[in-house]
Amino acid sequence: MVFRITAAELAAADAYEVADYKRVEVALTSGRKAWVYVQA
Repeated sequence: MVFRITAAELAAADAYEVADYKRVEVALTSGRKAWVYVQA
């Protein structure tokens, strides 16, 4: 599932995630790009 969020919401998600996770950009099957959090 993909959610469209604002820059402020993305910043809040970054602040919430602990150092065990990092945000990376991925290409979806549809060709669109999305941010996901993966284990660091």
